[in-house]
Amino acid sequence: MNCQRKFFIALIMSMFAFLSNCAMVSGADLKSCPSTTFSEFLSVYLENPSVQQKFTHIPLKKIITVDAEPEPEQKTVLLDKNQVVFPVIFGKEKRVAAGVEVTVLENFNGVAKIKIERPDTDYQVFYVFKLEGCWFLDEIQDYSL
Repeated sequence: MNCQRKFFIALIMSMFAFLSNCAMVSGADLKSCPSTTFSEFLSVYLENPSVQQKFTHIPLKKIITVDAEPEPEQKTVLLDKNQVVFPVIFGKEKRVAAGVEVTVLENFNGVAKIKIERPDTDYQVFYVFKLEGCWFLDEIQDYSL
């Protein structure tokens, strides 16, 4: 029984260390998390490129639409640190000038998804965030043609 308890404690400590390392791999100091409330986090994330850098997973998963015959298809790529351009989402001033709108689509069970689109065009990009001590951009789904 004592051996089982030691094994269980070691397993729990290993999992904690792994999760701590995962959070730090992306360069985030969880003490600098703007908020664990998604709406508050998002308002800071959208306007601050340095917050975007801290709270974006690297490699960043990106789904892009590829012009293929007979139909366009989706391709998944993993972007490393050198391929991710910040800001990944422009601030309000540039979004307004470009005529794009931000909509929160879902926020439950530690996953939030927003849509950025330009009405009456084919520009439509989804951003998926995951709560891991703080919110992190985990995936971009670009369905623009």
